[in-house]
Amino acid sequence: MEDSTARRLATITNRVATVYQEFFGDLPMVNGQVVYPQMPAFQLDYFIQQAVTRHYRVQLQFKAAPEVAPMTVSGYLQQDAADHLILRSGKLTTIVVPTMLRSIQRLRLH
Repeated sequence: MEDSTARRLATITNRVATVYQEFFGDLPMVNGQVVYPQMPAFQLDYFIQQAVTRHYRVQLQFKAAPEVAPMTVSGYLQQDAADHLILRSGKLTTIVVPTMLRSIQRLRLH
């Protein structure tokens, strides 16, 4: 019960934040999704290394065409023996290519 209530509250909170950004935010919106600015390569590399070594939960936003909402996913980054970046999030596990990223942000656990 508590988990479903917390999940609903998180969904409502995210929706309110999105609507607020649409009306008052400085960042552009595409199809209701905030489009973060492109981070420089050195900054992406630094944030990725921090996420891997400190086991931060992160949100990744991938590059997209100008009028298309970019894909945003969250989870934990790891590196395998061949230095591939792997994102793990619940049932999703995927390889991440840093050159395809627009931004990376640390997500705080509530």
